[in-house]
Amino acid sequence: MKSVFFRNCDTTIFKMVSSILLLIIACGCFSVKPSSTKSGKKYFETFYVGDEGTQYFIKPISFKSEKSNEDAVLDFTFRYKSEIKDSAIVNFSIKSALIYKSIDSLKLSNKNMEVKSDKIKLIFNEKKSSFISRFSTKLSVKEVKDLFNNNEWVLVLYSRSQTEKFSPHRKATKAISVLRDKVFILM
Repeated sequence: MKSVFFRNCDTTIFKMVSSILLLIIACGCFSVKPSSTKSGKKYFETFYVGDEGTQYFIKPISFKSEKSNEDAVLDFTFRYKSEIKDSAIVNFSIKSALIYKSIDSLKLSNKNMEVKSDKIKLIFNEKKSSFISRFSTKLSVKEVKDLFNNNEWVLVLYSRSQTEKFSPHRKATKAISVLRDKVFILM
């Protein structure tokens, strides 16, 4: 026969364990994550920004150099409400055996058009197994939208010492098509 003390302890422990489990379940139900479109969530995220509409983050699109062992990735961030009126931030990284401390200009093109920027800022350089150089520039949202009308892109980076031409990886061409059909068709 248990004493009153042990019966009260069993009840107290049961209540504590039940409360902790309910708290864990409640936290899981109310976690806040950025929304994304179900069929395109691999390629972009959307964030509601009030009066400014929706902010879109296009996840990195991978490119491979046509003549060296370098890789590049591009990502885009822009806002859109009911009309195109702002610029898109285009961040890109280069993974290379060489360190890039500056890029003079960038050219993105497809079969129908090309856009250029010569206002490129270095964000950082990092050394891992190779160098990673991260840069940022701006393009008009209209130009970015027009780029996504065709998935046969070419990225050219110009620096004082060299010109490097990149083509999209096979998965990148699929990503461009999905983004055209899920994001840019809305504009």
